[in-house]
Amino acid sequence: MKGISIVSSVVLMTALAGCSQGTGTKDNTGNVQTRSSITNEPITLTLYQHAAISNEEIDKFIVQPVHKKYPNISFHIVRKGTGTNPEDLVAAGIVPDLIYTTDANTPLWRELDVPEDLTTLMKSNNFDLNRFDPAAIDSIKVYSGGKGAMYQLPVMQNIAALLYNKAIFDKFAVPYPKDGMNWDEILQLARKVTRTDNGIRYIGLSGDSISRLGYGLSLPYVNPATNKASINNDHWRKAFTTMKEIIDVPEFLGEDKKITYGTNEFFKDGTVAMFTQWVPDMVAGIDATISDRVPWDFVSLPNYAEAIGTGRVISPHTILLNKQSKYKNEVFEVMKIFTSDEVQSELSKSGKVSVLTKGDFQTQYGANVAYLKGKNIAGIFKSKPRKINDPLTEYDALVRSAIDAAAKELAAGKDVNTALREAEEKANKAIEEKLKK
Repeated sequence: MKGISIVSSVVLMTALAGCSQGTGTKDNTGNVQTRSSITNEPITLTLYQHAAISNEEIDKFIVQPVHKKYPNISFHIVRKGTGTNPEDLVAAGIVPDLIYTTDANTPLWRELDVPEDLTTLMKSNNFDLNRFDPAAIDSIKVYSGGKGAMYQLPVMQNIAALLYNKAIFDKFAVPYPKDGMNWDEILQLARKVTRTDNGIRYIGLSGDSISRLGYGLSLPYVNPATNKASINNDHWRKAFTTMKEIIDVPEFLGEDKKITYGTNEFFKDGTVAMFTQWVPDMVAGIDATISDRVPWDFVSLPNYAEAIGTGRVISPHTILLNKQSKYKNEVFEVMKIFTSDEVQSELSKSGKVSVLTKGDFQTQYGANVAYLKGKNIAGIFKSKPRKINDPLTEYDALVRSAIDAAAKELAAGKDVNTALREAEEKANKAIEEKLKK
């Protein structure tokens, strides 16, 4: 790959020696000064991969487009792993120029005092945020503290859909799922195709996590005024009840009490009739040799009746500028190229979801992915990503963990009200322990 070097975690300190370490010229306040124009000198920008993206994708969507316009810019890639977690890099005084991450990771980078507020650079570059999905921009602004700062730009996003195996529905003479269905309707189908036939156990609907069921209503986790979990209510009860109904489908639970099934059971075994999945993750992770093992298709992600037309909360992948970089203008040029119509079009054709609102990116989706030809691509986009659950707090992850752990309690026979109450108690205990630190 031209203009790119990859660093594994085991060689972090050696490989990063001499890379950008925030050593730009400082003024008398100690602040790093940015360059006033793009340098023509050969430079290497260090890019840290903190969210899922392959070497090939980095090369295709970042390295090559940038090299085409700026042959003097090359890249040094550092991947997250043992010894290369964000805290490790900061502790070593080695923070990359730009970071590929997600909106939800913004608080971590803010706590480490890494991100540059992009507001000034966007203004000086006449950068048009109106090209982007408003929900993605709102999400970044909320994660950036909600006070006007914007620490990242969205570059692509996850969007979920329901996959279904036509052969199972045909076998049991049950109609296929359709776009725009609610969870009750999907559960009706699941009950008809969950059964054992000729010694083969078929699962009608693989259970989603409870927190993701809550995504469909953008439910908050914590009351910021009290720093207490806020889940023992009718809104979260709806998500817990839906999970309980999935689990209680006759013959759904086996002796192992397994709740969630994935691509292997769906594509390889052909025993799962329906399951929900982030589509770009599926496209990136599926082995093309098994992609057509069963006859399958997409429909839009189901949701509750009152929220049809929307799916999970928006989940953009983002790119962040390190405030200590001495190449701020160059990094912003990389951001501009990554979010250009040209690159976003190629990204969409490759099975990633563009963050731009330009309509033809959706019709182009997956055009270069052979096993997506003939699929209901339009259906993927009929459940629009929702705004994130605002307000956000630093304790959300603790509550989310307690919520999802409750699924096992439901599978063990616990009733919804008890599981919900105990999940909130566990979440509050975890918050209290964190507050003591």
